Amino acid sequence: MCGRFVNFTVAEKLLSTTAEIPGLAPVRADGALTTSRYNIGPTMPIVALAREHPGRTGTIAATVRWGLIPQWAREVPTTPFFNARAETWQSKQTFRDGLPCAIPMNGWYEWKNRQPYFVSFGDDAPLFTVAGLWARWGDIVSATILTTDAVGQLVDLHHRMPRVLADDEVSDWLDLSAWAANGDVGVTSAEVVDKLTIRPVNRAVGNAANEGPHLLDEPDGAVPGHNEELF
Repeated sequence: MCGRFVNFTVAEKLLSTTAEIPGLAPVRADGALTTSRYNIGPTMPIVALAREHPGRTGTIAATVRWGLIPQWAREVPTTPFFNARAETWQSKQTFRDGLPCAIPMNGWYEWKNRQPYFVSFGDDAPLFTVAGLWARWGDIVSATILTTDAVGQLVDLHHRMPRVLADDEVSDWLDLSAWAANGDVGVTSAEVVDKLTIRPVNRAVGNAANEGPHLLDEPDGAVPGHNEELF
């Protein structure tokens, strides 16, 4: 699952970075975008990428609520619906009317034996995207992250993981075309998962009120680059 994540590539840098993903340019902001956050939790504002016009080029980046609110809901659900199972979203009333989006992040957190771990693409944690769904409820736009069975080294961390999109998959997912035409996102490729790094971080991330880059620090006594407790 993915219940906390990090996004510090923001504003103009987020727009220019995502514009380099094949098939997304131009990418424009639809309203103000979020600032850097190191402990994003459900119901908080996040950035989502979606097509401005289905079937046409161009992508918008917008700030949305993390936790999908179905179009038919009478009120904001008490359950935030921040994750949706990729295998069943099309058959679930809550998610089946959702539209495809991609959610940028620099990494996400998972817990094992009460120790938080940060999953990213290396020390600099470059921006990448995961598959999601978005919906509009009145004036509120919301989104959820699609999760799948864990792959490769991530199996030892948690049995579920967000569907990480390779750069050449993002455009097809947003358009529900090619491999994604039937809305089935499959699983993250083993080649992509092999490039991910997993390292222990500051336990303070467990409190959603804590915020700041110090949350990515190695915990006391940890050896950088080693995950002995996990593996």
